Amino acid sequence: MLLFVAFLLVVIPALTYHVSKTLFYQKVNSKASAQTPPTIPYLVPGVFHAFSLAYEGPQKYFATLLNVYGKTAPFVVKVGLRPYVVLRDPLHIQKSARASKQLTAHATGSRIHDIIFGASEHYEATKHARADLTRKYLTGASLTTMTDIYVSILSHNLNDKMFQVDSWTQIEDFWSFLQQVLTRCSIETLFGSAILKTYPGLIKDYGRFEDAVESFIPGMPRLLLSAPYDEPLTRLLHGMEKWLMANHSGSEFAKISDDDPDWDEYKGSKFIQEHDDHCAKVPLPLEARTAEMLNIIHCSNANIIPSAIWIMIENLRKPHLAKNFATSISQYRLSGSSTYNVAGVVSLPLFQSTHREISRLRTAQYMVHTHGRHDVQLDHRWTLPTGYTTISFSHDIALNSQLWVNTRPRSVERPLDDFWAERFLIPEKYASKAQDKQQNKESVQVGRFNVEGLELLSPVLGDGQPLAQDSGYSKAIQAATLSVLLCEFEIQPCDSGAIDAAMPPIREVAYGVMRPRERIAVRIRKRKA
Repeated sequence: MLLFVAFLLVVIPALTYHVSKTLFYQKVNSKASAQTPPTIPYLVPGVFHAFSLAYEGPQKYFATLLNVYGKTAPFVVKVGLRPYVVLRDPLHIQKSARASKQLTAHATGSRIHDIIFGASEHYEATKHARADLTRKYLTGASLTTMTDIYVSILSHNLNDKMFQVDSWTQIEDFWSFLQQVLTRCSIETLFGSAILKTYPGLIKDYGRFEDAVESFIPGMPRLLLSAPYDEPLTRLLHGMEKWLMANHSGSEFAKISDDDPDWDEYKGSKFIQEHDDHCAKVPLPLEARTAEMLNIIHCSNANIIPSAIWIMIENLRKPHLAKNFATSISQYRLSGSSTYNVAGVVSLPLFQSTHREISRLRTAQYMVHTHGRHDVQLDHRWTLPTGYTTISFSHDIALNSQLWVNTRPRSVERPLDDFWAERFLIPEKYASKAQDKQQNKESVQVGRFNVEGLELLSPVLGDGQPLAQDSGYSKAIQAATLSVLLCEFEIQPCDSGAIDAAMPPIREVAYGVMRPRERIAVRIRKRKA
């Protein structure tokens, strides 16, 4: 009996691994055309790589695979009988995205009710209205109005913290502090301030839920999630339903005429009011309307808030960058007030480059496509069979030096593992070679923002979502946050060296929120008027 158990536990997995490894490299080295990508070695037939995914977690496991098998991509990872094809070539990723357009496409942080709430039919019923309302309220003059509301709320919230002009206040964990403040202000901007009084635990429950679903990939068992999400999700659903019933009941709850205010303490912004009004008139059940509202909360915070924090942290690491931004932003501030021309700040070449560099280095995202109608030919060697799901990772492309060298050599003048705010700037033609040589890490280069030819190498994944990382709303919120923090407050690191030591290892996880590995302590005080 013991021999039989040993045979099952040792011999069969060893033989399976040997055979699967042999088959894997045979296909990798084959010159045949139109092949299905090879499956990486595994131990247990039928289960394939599910145990390894569960043991390490998807974020670390995929990072390990990219390090070990990256040069052999595309390759297949199987979770039970479901195959995922890992793509690394930008052209392969582009072909996969185009082939699955109008089918199923998921990106980190998007369609959270599809992924968690199982409300895909409701998503389809409202997606056109969602796109129309996004254009109506989150672009142009309406976006300016929304941004002004956010600036007012953020400035008021920070000034309520009792920071002084003549004395410093120490904050032991700058990341957690900003995450809580910015999430609160983001939700209040969209949903009104009453929601935080009706549901005081919203910020805490949302934070726990976001942490729990961070590792989720569509199609994978929910057992692979990093933490249980049921408890915070239940409270979120109950709290949001309570707010909807109190403020969005009846058939005429939305106040969205030209004469109505742009923001209501109880009903929220016109964007939220009209969006929920449309959902109610479809009609969608209360549970689906709740999912829509939670989806907006998630998409407006999941990547936007961490990116806003990272822009500030990088300014703390590089005082010359903060000084340059503060000087530039002051030109777009109404003297002595908390009013800014945020669109002007967004238009600054340095801000645009910094925003793109943060997206490249400090946000690690995935994109998933399922091909359900026909085979997809990636190139002369590799073909994706119908039913296969592809997965690609923004960090994998963003850190591939050879790809960047081949496309724009200047972009790797500084290592891709390092943050470089000016990476996407093209120096002015009149700058002399002598001036170029004088440029150093303590100066800010001048140039025009340009990503021509780099689109595939610096993917800001978002599946076309209205609140995606590269949306106008995202840029406006991040520019507004930077403006308030730099112009109205003095913020200094308690230990400059500790910030560098706290930088996260960028190759240990394939996707997910990049957080400092240690707490970053800062001191803060109000600027003198």
